[in-house]
Amino acid sequence: MDEHKINMLSDKIVKGTISEQEMEEFNEWYATYENLSQNVATDKSQEALAERLFKNITTEANLHISKPRTIKIWPRIAVAASFAMVVGMSLFYYSAKQADKMRQTAYLNKIKPGGNGALLTLANGRTIRLDDATKGELANEAGVRITKTKDGQILYEVKEITSAKDKINTLSTAKGETYTITLPDHTKVYLNAASSLSYPASFATLKERKVELNGEAYFEVFKDAAHPFIVRTADQEVKVLGTHFNINSYKEDGNTKTTLIEGSVKIGFSSGKNETEVIIKPSEQAYIKANKIYVDQVNAEDAIAWKNGYFRFNNETLEQAMNKIARWYNVTIEYKDPNLKNRNVYGSLSRFSNIAVVLNLLELTEALKFEIEGNKIIVLQK
Repeated sequence: MDEHKINMLSDKIVKGTISEQEMEEFNEWYATYENLSQNVATDKSQEALAERLFKNITTEANLHISKPRTIKIWPRIAVAASFAMVVGMSLFYYSAKQADKMRQTAYLNKIKPGGNGALLTLANGRTIRLDDATKGELANEAGVRITKTKDGQILYEVKEITSAKDKINTLSTAKGETYTITLPDHTKVYLNAASSLSYPASFATLKERKVELNGEAYFEVFKDAAHPFIVRTADQEVKVLGTHFNINSYKEDGNTKTTLIEGSVKIGFSSGKNETEVIIKPSEQAYIKANKIYVDQVNAEDAIAWKNGYFRFNNETLEQAMNKIARWYNVTIEYKDPNLKNRNVYGSLSRFSNIAVVLNLLELTEALKFEIEGNKIIVLQK
């Protein structure tokens, strides 16, 4: 190996950029040199080169090694080279960790909490992007005027008593969206993320005020004893006259839960095959499991925390908590160990917090850690 090549390799050793193949080449040359030096007088130019390389490597690697005359030059270079390699690899590892940390921070900064937004689909198929629409009249159909208020809510006003039985409108939110609507009967509905509500454009000629829900919503039902208000989900049917309640019917959460805030509601099966009905009182929650209706005493504030702008994790599973986070921050979740889904977590904080704050809260309650890859949150055991 010529002097230029040896100098180049030693320089790479100092900088920590030498490859495994190049290091093997250097060591092979050194072993050959060492064998020769044990049998023949070492060439003065080789000695000078060895001395220079040793000085360069130890200086750059910040090594302070005394030079006893009994120690050969190349073993000392090998020691210095090894140390330089360790330093180089450590720096590389540190740099990689820093780069990964910067990458994680960049991903976190791109993930934003949800906000006000929804898509309104009219009976004639026309769609209106509500977060883009300006305030004022949006549509006028079946004697009903639909307007957007100054504070961004949707308001239905009945102008004529006409039949609107088949005039079904649908309000839908995507992940990261929530919206508030006042229905034609003056019932106010707060729709959570990744949800949809279908309802007639007018209830004027109908005996019942029936709507269909997928996802989650909070209802403040306008009292009308002559016209019961009915909410249908995939497995529940909730009948009320005038009351405040929350329904969570996300498929990924396992079952539909109806939580009563005030008044009273009657819970039955949406299929109609089972005639069992249960009346619940404030701070009670009804859910269906194995074709039976169960009622639990709960803290109603936990159920409507989302509507008030909070996450509240009160002894719920990590999977349930992460489902809420996924819907609000519009992210996907991956579990390295499926058993982590059943961990119980606790905590309360604003839904408008940076997602890093939310994940940190969960890390504090359980031995968990999170990695971010683009729009995906990976859950790992700490």
